Amino acid sequence: MIKTGSLSRPALSFLTPCIVFLFLSCIDDEPNSNSNTSPSAGNEVIVEWNRMAYTIANQHDQFFTFTGVRALGMAHIAMHDALNAITEKYRSYAFKEKHPDADPVTACCQAAFEVLISVYPDRKDTLQKELQRWLSAIKNDPAKEKGISLGKQSAAAILNLRLNDGYDANGTYTPTNKPGFYQYTPGHSSVWKPDLSRTKPFALKSVSQFRSPAPPALTSTEYTDSYKEIKDFGRLNSTVRTADQTNLGHWWAEFGEHSWNRIGRITATGQKLPLWETARLFALINMTLYDTYLASFDSKYTYDTWRPYTAVRNANQDDNPATIADTSWLPEMLTPPWPDYPSAHAAVGGAEAEIVSHVYGTPKVSFQMESLTALPAGKTRSYDNLDSAADDCANSRIMNGFHFRFSTEEGKKQGRKIARYIYSNYLEKIN
Repeated sequence: MIKTGSLSRPALSFLTPCIVFLFLSCIDDEPNSNSNTSPSAGNEVIVEWNRMAYTIANQHDQFFTFTGVRALGMAHIAMHDALNAITEKYRSYAFKEKHPDADPVTACCQAAFEVLISVYPDRKDTLQKELQRWLSAIKNDPAKEKGISLGKQSAAAILNLRLNDGYDANGTYTPTNKPGFYQYTPGHSSVWKPDLSRTKPFALKSVSQFRSPAPPALTSTEYTDSYKEIKDFGRLNSTVRTADQTNLGHWWAEFGEHSWNRIGRITATGQKLPLWETARLFALINMTLYDTYLASFDSKYTYDTWRPYTAVRNANQDDNPATIADTSWLPEMLTPPWPDYPSAHAAVGGAEAEIVSHVYGTPKVSFQMESLTALPAGKTRSYDNLDSAADDCANSRIMNGFHFRFSTEEGKKQGRKIARYIYSNYLEKIN
């Protein structure tokens, strides 16, 4: 099994204490220009450029906005399309030309470089150093020259396609002061609300294509059961939650772009996934991440539901005699600043388990991984099934007091629907 590590970063001043805690604790490897990885036709070029893209994106804004996930999606699409211009094993996304004589490693490096430097021009020195590290080990011949040209063209295709895609458009938000509706939780006096009317998905026809159904009524049995569960299991220092459940809540606290890109690196390396298949894996992982977040936030702001923190403290207002208020209730971890339903974290977990299982042909994929959001006694967890990982990812949001069960269950369903749509319609295998 392969383990990953993390290095801390200075916090961005605009982040709230909750977000700083979540993000600082889950930062992965630094870009390492002294890496001993040798340029070859194995999958290392994809894995290492994923690590580079991930780390730069994380350092930029710790994935607080869509900037980093979008950059990862574009970089991996550019690498995927470059490879399939050389030998077409999978359907291309943005670049459709054929360049059979280009060097594949060169093309991948140049494609990733061009995308990342366009998004993060202030990281030019780091990116150029990494590009040179790879290209200097490749023989100077016509194949290398063609690879450089191909990489540039493939990157330009996806960059042009994503021009003015609204990824950085922000909307406005005013809380509705009624029972059941979202209210600011401790540490926050605002929410992050993207303007989804201007945000273009990678694959979905619209952000509302897989909009969740309405959440259960406050007086329903489903809401009552979820309320009682989160009140008992999600509270700070719960006496009914087991030590392992507490560890689970903290271990999975890092956002999906951290954990599932890392799972991709671990499994692709451990299973020696071939180059073309690895390129497709990471392109699908990050396209799906982006679109799942769009769909989840569309649903969140459509229904605008309150978080457990507000629900438990104000249960005397919900017209449900079976929900007993506790005005001193606190969640195990500080709640992120956006509405409850559905759980984006559970949606990403379900979506990515579906994607990775599709690439490997089975959910029975083993990995061992560290998470630095974990408590000291539980830094490492092992899995032999991706569906189990997705279920734990969803359950963690109950154990840390963030989400109701109905939110995590719907999140998993929504994520899997999105993933199935994406891999059925994009980057398909050429028969």
